[in-house]
Amino acid sequence: MRPIFLLPLLSLALAAQGAPEAPKPQAPAAAPAQPPSAPAMTPARPMMPTPPAAKPAPIPEDQVIARIGKRLIHEKDFLDWLKVAAGKRFDQVARMPNGLANARNQYLDIQLLAAKARKERLQTTQDFLKMQKVQEDQILSQILTNDDREGSEAQKVKIKAENPTEEEMRAYLEKNAQRFETPEKFTARHLLVGLKGAPKVGEKGLTDDEAKAKIAKIQGELKAGRPFEDLVKEYSDDPGAKASNGLYKDQAYGGFVKEFQDAVRTQELGKVGEPVKTIYGYHLIEVDARTPKQPATFEAAKDRIKQMMLPERKEALRKEFLEKTRKEMDFVAGADAAASLPKAAPAKKAKPAAK
Repeated sequence: MRPIFLLPLLSLALAAQGAPEAPKPQAPAAAPAQPPSAPAMTPARPMMPTPPAAKPAPIPEDQVIARIGKRLIHEKDFLDWLKVAAGKRFDQVARMPNGLANARNQYLDIQLLAAKARKERLQTTQDFLKMQKVQEDQILSQILTNDDREGSEAQKVKIKAENPTEEEMRAYLEKNAQRFETPEKFTARHLLVGLKGAPKVGEKGLTDDEAKAKIAKIQGELKAGRPFEDLVKEYSDDPGAKASNGLYKDQAYGGFVKEFQDAVRTQELGKVGEPVKTIYGYHLIEVDARTPKQPATFEAAKDRIKQMMLPERKEALRKEFLEKTRKEMDFVAGADAAASLPKAAPAKKAKPAAK
């Protein structure tokens, strides 16, 4: 939980950690008067690893780190500020090279400027009072919704969101079954003879007659006993599949052109089928295996279900918390808000005093 008004200055300290050093300008090299001679050979020296920079020793919390007039500022004052300003990022800042040192400098700048502002009585100005009101509302809402605050309603909402019941998870699986099932897959090897002007082939491709003749030649070598894998290496025009000898292993349907997929679904397993024409050219395909779609079991998908439910549950429970708070606080928004005020009971007339 971080008050918003502290973020701009702190963010400067965090950003400074990753800011690259500005390159130093180099003087232009003078043109050599003569052609340079070959460099002299020097004995090679072993590369010595650069020792890691020593981490600065922590500053004791009771140590004074600054003084403004008669006021002493201790390390504990800075650490207390940083724990609020950085929130959950406190450890991240502390682990950064010079992270604490840079944040400490930012803190001391804030203290210095704030002290001068108080000296000039800026805390009594309308500007300060308006900004203070805005920040007060923001800080109170952040504290209320801080899910790390022990015993808070926000923490209970977080715990509930992160721990759905088995019944809720089973209902989610039933509603979203397709998101968890294993899709239908295939393993196949293919050889492509590309057509002129086709995608991925371009002008290197063949005319339709030339492609058919080449396919017939390959089929002849296949019938003569030459392994299909060897033919793929020699003849295939598919650059993506050539490195794997044309093998597509455990591929889900949907990422291939229709004609190719139809052939993969229907061809006899373990045999090279008849040529299949697509927008790329002519394919020879050998289907090794087809794996049917597998529905997800609850036990296998339980962890994924819990993870995928979390954003939806957080949002639903957040809205539920806001709606509950609206009712509790009698909150009404919109143009009719004033009209919804409960009408005050009419004042009773006082009885006349007895004479």
